[in-house]
Amino acid sequence: MELRQLEHFLTVTQHGSLHAAAAAAGISQPALTKSIRRLESALGVRLFDRHPRGVRPTLFGEALILHARSLQAELRLADETLRELRSTKSGLVRLGAGPSMSATLLPRMAARLMEQGLAIRLHVRSGLNDSLLVALQTGELDFAITSMPTIPVPGLVHQRLYTDRVVVAARRGHPLANTRTAMADLAAARWIMPNRNVLTHVRLAELFNENGIGGPDIWFETDSIPFLLEVVGQTDLLSYVPVPLMAGRDLVGIEVEGTVWRRTVGLSYWRRRTVTPASRVLLSVLQEVVGELHGG
Repeated sequence: MELRQLEHFLTVTQHGSLHAAAAAAGISQPALTKSIRRLESALGVRLFDRHPRGVRPTLFGEALILHARSLQAELRLADETLRELRSTKSGLVRLGAGPSMSATLLPRMAARLMEQGLAIRLHVRSGLNDSLLVALQTGELDFAITSMPTIPVPGLVHQRLYTDRVVVAARRGHPLANTRTAMADLAAARWIMPNRNVLTHVRLAELFNENGIGGPDIWFETDSIPFLLEVVGQTDLLSYVPVPLMAGRDLVGIEVEGTVWRRTVGLSYWRRRTVTPASRVLLSVLQEVVGELHGG
């Protein structure tokens, strides 16, 4: 089994087509097919099944995906670590953060780094927890500050930072604002939410299920939190959002017993990451800022 074969395998799983995967890999389709067949021969299993629109992983292929991604992430991390250790001036840290963390923690962290004259280059990606955790697994990020998953992600460590609140949000003046609202009212309302893999969406669905009223009537799904907040502010659609995202907007929380979610925010990273000087400094600043904002 060769590294190049695993790279070809992941490219095929990503594109779902040998033709598209070959184009993405910059090789001919026969060469790609030969590489996959050699990998299958080395492992003694069939990795893909053909279907009318391309190929899909077999049970063995699905099992190999996580291990291949893990190896790819390890190699990327090793490359980044060696590059940083060769540098004498500054270090690079690639940090992912959820929308509320990007709005509260990260600006203060950036100011602290500048105040102290710390020579760290910071690449920041803002996103929702599902995409950030995948980026960690594939080695695109070094750390992610986001909602802690209810089930640990293989290969990742999740370290608690603080707890905040997620509430049902509406525009000021919404028919359900400043009234005695029940779960039945929320069931009759229309919603805008992040995609179904995001933890706020998952938790809202659980609340409805726990109360035996089916699922929320979701009209829009989006991975853009600014868009979501603007829609809530301009329509009668509800959403389920962390309280920090409501700051500075004409939004209110709809008070319904049992709907407030005390969400745990944590730091996630690759289990076998290499600790670099730059990452140590950044994590120290993160702990300082968390202590100032949340007393933790």
